[in-house]
Amino acid sequence: MSLTKKSNLTKFAKIILVLIAIILLAGCNDKENTTTNNNSNSNSNTNSNTTSEKVTSKAQTEPIEISESDIAGMEKINCSREGSAESNTEVNLNYELYYQGDYLQILHSTEQIITEDEDTLDEYENAYHSIYLNYQDLDYYDTAIIRTSNSVTNDTVINYGKIDTDKLLEIEGEEDNVIKDGKVKLQDWLDFAEQFGTTCEE
Repeated sequence: MSLTKKSNLTKFAKIILVLIAIILLAGCNDKENTTTNNNSNSNSNTNSNTTSEKVTSKAQTEPIEISESDIAGMEKINCSREGSAESNTEVNLNYELYYQGDYLQILHSTEQIITEDEDTLDEYENAYHSIYLNYQDLDYYDTAIIRTSNSVTNDTVINYGKIDTDKLLEIEGEEDNVIKDGKVKLQDWLDFAEQFGTTCEE
């Protein structure tokens, strides 16, 4: 393998590891399984990324707005997490949790990558689209991927109260998933998120 290919593979692997955070906290498998799957994907997709082939999905291009009627009667918790990527790249991770009683109803997660490196933004944008290809035909799992001159933002809203959790589990798998009996307990999500350095405040 040439030095150029090694460098590109390493760069892509770093991107995938950062993306793991947002996928995990949206209810996917445990870190070990997700890392294994994504490392496999990075190997199989190395050529497409090194040649800068653009990946597209049905993701929106404008920020997602949650209607007042959707969250009526719900309480809200705000969470955030410090992310890290390669040098000169800033990662902002934020989560809005809307819940009723013991159960999480709507999860609004936002991950923003900020850098002046256009190649890095291209790779993150492609990675976000690649991930959303798995979810784009699932109702109540909405994603917007927003690109600017120095950032790319992945904006995702999952309505756990309305989504077909069986179909979601078909995509994500049941092992170590926060979805239990078709629902997500708020405390389970908070406990899971805490393992990755996420802090929350009501």
